[in-house]
Formats: sequence, C-alpha cells, structure tokens
Amino acid sequence: MTARAGSCRAAIGPIHGPMRRISFLCALVIVAAARPASPTTVVAPTFDELVMRAESVIVARVAATRAAWVASRSGRAIVTDVTVSIERTLKGPTYAERSFEFLGGTVGDDTLTVDGMPEFHVGDRDVLFISEAGRPASPLIGFMYGRFRIIPDSRTGADIVRTHDGRPLASTNEVGNGRATAFVAASRNLSLDEFVRTIGDKVRTQAAGR
Repeated sequence: MTARAGSCRAAIGPIHGPMRRISFLCALVIVAAARPASPTTVVAPTFDELVMRAESVIVARVAATRAAWVASRSGRAIVTDVTVSIERTLKGPTYAERSFEFLGGTVGDDTLTVDGMPEFHVGDRDVLFISEAGRPASPLIGFMYGRFRIIPDSRTGADIVRTHDGRPLASTNEVGNGRATAFVAASRNLSLDEFVRTIGDKVRTQAAGR
C-alpha cells in the first residue's frame, strides 16, 4: 500500500499518574496481552474515491458519545459509540439518527488511543463519508479522512468546510492530495453549500456511469 500517512504500530504506553493509557496506533483490535503489530498505513482518499467508496454520506451533528469495554474472540478493547442526528443525507439510506462504533476511548482509568482516529464531542457538526462493511475500526472512509468539519466563517457566519484536522479547503480538488493548507485565502474557503452540491453532482455522475 502506498503511504500518504506515517507508519503505525501497536504498543502499550507508559502509565502517567492515575490514568493508565494504552496507545494503539493501528486499526487492529487490541488483544488482552497486546503485541506489536505489523506496520500499516492509512492512505488519504481523493474526493472521487471518498464518494465512490462511501455507502452513505451525511451531514450530521453529534448528539451523544459513550465508551465501553467490549470482548471478542480476539480479546478485549475499548470502543466509543457516537450517535449523530442527521441533517441531510447525500448518499445512501435516509435516517433521522444513527450510531457508529469507533475503536478507542476512555473507560474509568483506562484510555485506548488510536493514531488517526477522530475524536467526537457533543455538538460537533461534520460531513461524514461512511462504510461499515466488515465492522471496521473506524466506519469512516480512510479513518479520519472521511470526516470534514463544519464551522461558521469568522467573517460572514456562513458554514464552511475544513479537513478532519482543521485545515481550510479551497476546493474538493485538494482532498487527498496534500494541498490543503492553512494559508488558503479566507475569501476562498469552501462553503458547506458548495461542498454538498459537489458531492451530489459526483454521486449522480458515478451512478450514471455504472
């Protein structure tokens, strides 16, 4: 796999104060006796790939989060359920609300962290590109790359779109190619309306090409 993100590994981190922190740096279920995992990478999808690979694309607001230990034949791990209220459905079935399971979270004094896994907080608004096939560690396409933050423009108050890590976008051509930059002119921040319209156009184009 060609890497556009750094290599990952699994490890048990040191104990810091009262919080026992487990560092899990790959999209692999942690077992009770954690062992180093083979290196892996996360490739940043292009905009076309995001739309094509997504089972659903939604505009949503986080309504609740809940972390818990879960057990499987592979061992035990912490997962976080993120419940969202859906404002708009751009691809896939229409729901008013959905819950998604992400590997990682905090239960009591134990924290399982996953490199590249987005953290959600109640009230967050996002455009999410989702594929839950095979119960993945993250239901978002490309881990964090399938999340686009919605924030108000500081000048106009209109909704604009940022990458998962808060970088501005001038257009969807920058998605997945590393050109998104904090130095995009403020007058050219990609608006939510434009992003939604472009997603809809791409969904229709891809559907017509099948």
